Amino acid sequence: MTTSNTKDYCPNCQQITNHKCLFKITEHSEHDSDFHWEENYETIQCLGCDNIQFRNRYHHEDMVRYTEEGYEERFDESKYYPKTLPSHSLVKNISNLPGKLRTVYIETIEALKNNCYLLAGVGLRAIIEAICLDQNISGKNLEIKINNLVRNKLITEKDGKRLHSIRFLGNDSVHEMDVPKEKKLRVALEIAEHLCKNLYLIDIEIDQHLDTIISEYEDFKNIVLRKIRATTITVGDELNIKEILKKDFRRVESSYVSNFITQLVDDIGNNLVNTISVGKLDNNQQYFIKS
Repeated sequence: MTTSNTKDYCPNCQQITNHKCLFKITEHSEHDSDFHWEENYETIQCLGCDNIQFRNRYHHEDMVRYTEEGYEERFDESKYYPKTLPSHSLVKNISNLPGKLRTVYIETIEALKNNCYLLAGVGLRAIIEAICLDQNISGKNLEIKINNLVRNKLITEKDGKRLHSIRFLGNDSVHEMDVPKEKKLRVALEIAEHLCKNLYLIDIEIDQHLDTIISEYEDFKNIVLRKIRATTITVGDELNIKEILKKDFRRVESSYVSNFITQLVDDIGNNLVNTISVGKLDNNQQYFIKS
């Protein structure tokens, strides 16, 4: 059973789009009843991205409102499944969030989707607690923990003030059962997601798309071995680190270069690396040979 097209919000496109109604069942009051109502159960599909959702529309005779011109117009009460949070997307690479933080973040989003604003306020506060727990930030209460996040230079002072705003909101929800407005929760959610991105996710994006400073030996060893495996370097070629890394040499923290080379020589000597061997030492420059 196919019915007419409508305009509705698409959670994938995150905007109002044209929708096709794939299936519809209508229930309504009897014509001779004293109170008239109608309820529609519909399966709808976005004509832009093909996303499918279920829509429940209900109307009764008293559901009217007035336009700016003073005209009376009918309106419906609509519910959608699965429930969504309009104009919002989960943070990218969410699987890289620590387990407990990921759980409380997802459950907070679910609370917002279902208009459980009191629980959402508690959840936003719990997000900060989960971050402090993961970062081993101590303190007898959340106020001190937030200040210690700043003191440990994990966040800026401005970010700390923003987190205190979430603390106030969450405390009012927990201790006073004060139900926050949706707008407040949306702003607080932006702050919490910004913190998650800065602490856990932005470095993943950077590593995938930008050159970053190398200050860990394993990162240094991996990029050297990757360069050694390049087709432009043939077996028997003897090169120093600058010649191997070429432009990427600038990425290695200068104060670590000497120690990294020493560790690499040790790993080769202990047979932990077998794709290269130790070459000559010329003018304090250690050379390596592709095996």
